[in-house]
Amino acid sequence: MTQDKTSSNGGDGPSIELVDFSIVVLATPNNPSILNPDFLQYNEIVGSDWQVLQDSLISNPAFAQVAFEGGLIVKAEPERVIFEQSGGELVVPEVAKRYFQQVPYFPYSGIGINPKFFLRSTGEHLPLMENIVRDQGAWMSFKDVAPTVQLKLIYRYEERTIFLDVAHIERTIGDQTSSGILFQANVHRDVDGPNAQVRNKRLQSILDRWEDDLEDVRQLSTILLGGMK
Repeated sequence: MTQDKTSSNGGDGPSIELVDFSIVVLATPNNPSILNPDFLQYNEIVGSDWQVLQDSLISNPAFAQVAFEGGLIVKAEPERVIFEQSGGELVVPEVAKRYFQQVPYFPYSGIGINPKFFLRSTGEHLPLMENIVRDQGAWMSFKDVAPTVQLKLIYRYEERTIFLDVAHIERTIGDQTSSGILFQANVHRDVDGPNAQVRNKRLQSILDRWEDDLEDVRQLSTILLGGMK
């Protein structure tokens, strides 16, 4: 799987970069104590040669965490499991899918696909937040649904809800600090079903289509950026 870095609007518009990606799955109760490097590698959820960052390891009944070189972090809490990544080859979706194939028996109840896109300023004037929502452009009806406009956009569909926060930020990587606009999304779905087997099948189906959610958030962010010219 290749890393998903940038997107542009017809080659001439502003480009955005995928800077963070996470998948959060709700389960009550969940058992954080099962999460450790041996469990992940023995069950081939991650590669046997993936290097664990030993100083990041946490394991107790309330919280567990395993981080790897390359930016992948897996966390477990009493009510959810989190897979997140900043930079490197995008591996979170496949890792999450393999995890839930090995751990199908918890009462999973919801899933969030959470990309963050960033528009880096190159010196041009970035518009005030009010200018982003001033004109009723194409973003006012994305795939035939109008959002609730607050400090975030909320698109409510039959099987999912897209939450999109838009904010001016300063982002620091190493010694470099850049200003820009962050598009932070949560694509949420409930995971319904009469038993754990049915819910896990539903969960796997959603994970199979994560790229559709990523592309929808990218498209929506680009539509918003197109209104900033």
